[in-house]
Amino acid sequence: MVEAKCCFKLLYAIVVLLVLHISSPCIGCSERDRQALLALKQGLVGDDGDLLFSWGREAQNKDCCQWDGVYCNNETGHVVKLDLGGMYLRGKISPKLIHLQHLEYLDLSFNDFNGSKIPDFIGSLSNLIYLSLSEANFGGQIPNQLGNLTHLQYLDLSFNEDFDSENFFHAKNLNWLPNLSSLKHLDLTSTNLSDVVGWLEAVNMLPKLTNLILQGCNLPPPIISSVSIMNSSNSLVHVDLSLNNLNSSIFQWLSGTHTNLVYLDLSRTISEVPQFLHLLET
Repeated sequence: MVEAKCCFKLLYAIVVLLVLHISSPCIGCSERDRQALLALKQGLVGDDGDLLFSWGREAQNKDCCQWDGVYCNNETGHVVKLDLGGMYLRGKISPKLIHLQHLEYLDLSFNDFNGSKIPDFIGSLSNLIYLSLSEANFGGQIPNQLGNLTHLQYLDLSFNEDFDSENFFHAKNLNWLPNLSSLKHLDLTSTNLSDVVGWLEAVNMLPKLTNLILQGCNLPPPIISSVSIMNSSNSLVHVDLSLNNLNSSIFQWLSGTHTNLVYLDLSRTISEVPQFLHLLET
């Protein structure tokens, strides 16, 4: 009798939990985030029709957490990840993107923004951890506002080159870079950095940087000082400075970062390799 009573109580508890689960409202995306995404869609088109066809106003498409490339926090319904990489979209990025204030991951790589400048307002997405704008046909100067992304760990602006255009992708300085103190991966391949005399000093001020890729950036020879060597980060594991016009002084800097270095590419960069290259551990 006691055993039957216990079983009844257990069954009752299970039924109550099921009822509560069924009756409780399902958390969908926030209306503010949904409107921001719809505004973003309005400015973008694809070569193969509407690649964002799942992004709609209809009742069945109202929950933006179910849209292609959109990922939400299960508890809050806020959009935390937007992955539109490789969709070959064209057009303009709506400034309403900044309404996605909980966004941590943004990938707009392999699209075509027709040589337009990276919008300054990208720097207002202060919770970003991951940002990839690689091969997206951006032009002009990299905005200093990217320095506001203090939580950023991954930054890829590679292969936005168009050296035949007057609107080539470049940076006048990297003064904004040291603000990204959490950065672990930096790829600026084919970004024209010929005017950035202090590029090495900026890199030195990234204490967590493990991957540094500055391939084909027209880097000027670095100014090596005792201060820059002392400040060198020992966190670097992967360094690619190939296809630049550097001199052997770069090894003075590398000799201070050799502790964890496992990959180094200086091909088509310098003509003379100094004797102390053996200091770099393999």
